[in-house]
Amino acid sequence: MKMDPAKTPSGSRGRFVISVLEEDQLSQAKKRPIPRRHLRGPELAILWLLRIYLLFMIAVVLYQVWSGAH
Repeated sequence: MKMDPAKTPSGSRGRFVISVLEEDQLSQAKKRPIPRRHLRGPELAILWLLRIYLLFMIAVVLYQVWSGAH
């Protein structure tokens, strides 16, 4: 029985498969690219809020450094 290479083993079966692979087989298995995840509305909103927060905090730190220097 031939397995589809796009399918990845999961659970205890997956751990067993990984444990019996030889070093070169394991490195080849790890090189398989992982596709990007398509994010939904709430996930995108949280990421954008984190980006805005990061920019705000960078501005606060820069202001504190500038005000401390003067």
